[in-house]
Amino acid sequence: MFTVIRYAEIDSTNSEAWRLLERHQASANTVIIAKRQTKGRGQRGHIWQSDLGGLFMSVILQPNLAASQAHQITLWTAWGIAKALNETGANVKLKWLNDLLIDRRKLGGILTETKIEANKILYAVVGIGINWTNEVPDGAIALGELPTTLSSMDELIEVVLMGIEMGQTRCDREGITGILAEYLEMLSDRYVRKTIDGRELQGQIIDIRPTGELVVRWEGNLKDAIYQPQNFSVGYQ
Repeated sequence: MFTVIRYAEIDSTNSEAWRLLERHQASANTVIIAKRQTKGRGQRGHIWQSDLGGLFMSVILQPNLAASQAHQITLWTAWGIAKALNETGANVKLKWLNDLLIDRRKLGGILTETKIEANKILYAVVGIGINWTNEVPDGAIALGELPTTLSSMDELIEVVLMGIEMGQTRCDREGITGILAEYLEMLSDRYVRKTIDGRELQGQIIDIRPTGELVVRWEGNLKDAIYQPQNFSVGYQ
């Protein structure tokens, strides 16, 4: 069961989650939702545009994982949310590591932050932003414009939380392997084009490791390349 705390406006739902934890005013499965964020955060220090009509949510989790497995939280969250949204008639695909796409356009993103003690994850705060009825930038898409069974923001919240719970439960029971196989199948594009050291490379995503790394097979290279999430971006093809 989730406990939901709502705000009209806040700097960042992730920041508020950490503040509430520090004050012992929140615990695992607390959900913070804001109608608008003034300082929403994305991956790699990017600002997450947080206009009215979007879903801006952070979920506090206490996963039983080693620090080295932290990226699994983003992977199972993205997989679970995509699966749950697809049950509503949406056609959500994934972009490694943390993006939700429809028709190759960005629907939403996930930002996972963790507190580590003795190489174990003490708490994780999973921030989720999804375009619902808000204005979206070029290259993005809003779910509220599409034909799904969802009729309100509250229904969207319910589906997203169900997806997170589904991902965490499956990972707890079976480990991440099965989720990773399905995650790979749900990628919007497995083809990668990248300029590295001045060379234009083309290749294919062939695997995602349990620690979150991407495995790419570049054309003309005998050895597969392995990339850390913080050092490599797939980009939009």
